[in-house]
Amino acid sequence: MNRHEIPPRFASTSAPPAALYSNIRAAIQKTPSSTVPVRARLLGAMAAIPGVMTAVLVGTDRIMDQSPLRADLGAGSPGRLVVVLTSLLVFTLLTTLVALRRGRLGLGSGERQLTVAAVLVVPVYAFSTLALPLRSDNPAVLSAAASLHPLGLPCFVVAALVGLLVLVTFALALRWSVPVARGPRGAALGASAGAWAGLSVFIHCPAFEPTHLFIGHIVPIVAFTALGVIAVPHVLRP
Repeated sequence: MNRHEIPPRFASTSAPPAALYSNIRAAIQKTPSSTVPVRARLLGAMAAIPGVMTAVLVGTDRIMDQSPLRADLGAGSPGRLVVVLTSLLVFTLLTTLVALRRGRLGLGSGERQLTVAAVLVVPVYAFSTLALPLRSDNPAVLSAAASLHPLGLPCFVVAALVGLLVLVTFALALRWSVPVARGPRGAALGASAGAWAGLSVFIHCPAFEPTHLFIGHIVPIVAFTALGVIAVPHVLRP
């Protein structure tokens, strides 16, 4: 190169070693290719969620002797309960869509969208349960709430089971199919699993005591968001 010649901005001064290409080829050969398309896996993961929630809530009825559904959830549900439940369901579905969508190029949602989805889940659920607790004057609801564990440990178990099963299902559905932004995608998947966990205990539990709500309803969502940040990126690979 002439001493006065300016090299291109991103030009490499040396060729990659031959061993690099052989390592890449070996890694590709070792990577198992799934026979099930990613879209089918994602649809299967979404279809499994109602079954997961139903199984956990019914199991709660059998093991912990608690009703699967909150006492004020039914034909005569208060309007405010219906509004909050519908809002949480829509928010959970939107968060899941952001976390799972593949996009036209197969790269998924953008890093900013994934980060926003992951960051919003905990505040939204905390506001919906702690800031605006649904305290009913119905004697049956008050009686059911009074019989709940003061620390919300049974609700913590319900949320943990739902969140763990959903997170594992999502991670397996996207395994070996996330080429970019594995960190934010993992965080969004963890937050989405936490959102489903929060929705399940909202459907299940009529509690309004702050300690119960914080430990049994909010802490699992925080835990799954953190788990998504720490563990899930190791599962997601290009």
